[in-house]
Amino acid sequence: MPDLFRAGELNMSTEPLASAGGPLQWADCAVNHWAVVFAIIVFVLSLPDIIRLFPHLLRCIPLWKGNLDLEHSVSMARTRNYIALAAGLAFCIIADRWGLVAPSFKLRLAPEWQLPVTVGLVAGTALLRSLGYLASPFRSRTSEFSSTLRHTILNYLILLVVLMLASAVLAVAVRMQDIVVQSVLYIECAAVFLLHLMRTGQILGSRYGSLATFLYLCGLEILPVGILIFVCTI
Repeated sequence: MPDLFRAGELNMSTEPLASAGGPLQWADCAVNHWAVVFAIIVFVLSLPDIIRLFPHLLRCIPLWKGNLDLEHSVSMARTRNYIALAAGLAFCIIADRWGLVAPSFKLRLAPEWQLPVTVGLVAGTALLRSLGYLASPFRSRTSEFSSTLRHTILNYLILLVVLMLASAVLAVAVRMQDIVVQSVLYIECAAVFLLHLMRTGQILGSRYGSLATFLYLCGLEILPVGILIFVCTI
C-alpha cells in the first residue's frame, strides 16, 4: 500500500499564501501614519506654550476685545502664530481622516496622495484669504487693528482643533461610527466659524458701519471658505 504514494507529485505552492485582507484603512497608509506621528511630536513639544496661550484664547470666546488684547502682546501673538501652524496640520489630518474635505477628484487618487491634497486645499483657502486682505485696506503690517483682523481666525482655529481633537479621541475610544463623527465635526466647524464671523464683525463694527462690515466679512472671510465648500462638492 505505501508503494502507491511513492511516485506522487506535490502540487502545493512552496510560497506562503497571502492572507485575504480587508479594505485598506486610513491609518494603514504610511503618509497618514507618519503625519499623525509628526503632529503628536509637535503637540507634545508645544504643550507648555499651548497651556500658556490658552487663557488668552478663551477670552476671545465671550469678548471680541480678547483678540485685540492677544494681538497687543507681541510674545503671545508670535506664540499663537506658530501654534496655529501645528493646529492647521492637525485640522488637515482630522479633515482627511473623517472626510470633511473630500471632493470626488481627491477620492479617486491613491491613498498616499489624499492627505497632501487636503493640505493643499486648506492651504489654498488660507492663501486666497491672505490675498483678499492684501487687496483690502487691512494689509498694513504696522497697524495693530489690521493685524488683529488678519490673525483673528488663527485664535479660533486653535480652539476649533482642540475641540475636534477631543471629539476625535472620544469617538475612537467608544468606536463611534465614522458618519456620526463626521456630522459632529461638521457642526463644530460651523459653530466655531460662526463665532469667528461674529467676533470679526464686532471688531470691524467698532470702526465701520453695518454695510461696510457686512461687505468686508463676505469678501474677506466668507468667500474663501465658500469656495472651499464648493470645491468639496465637485
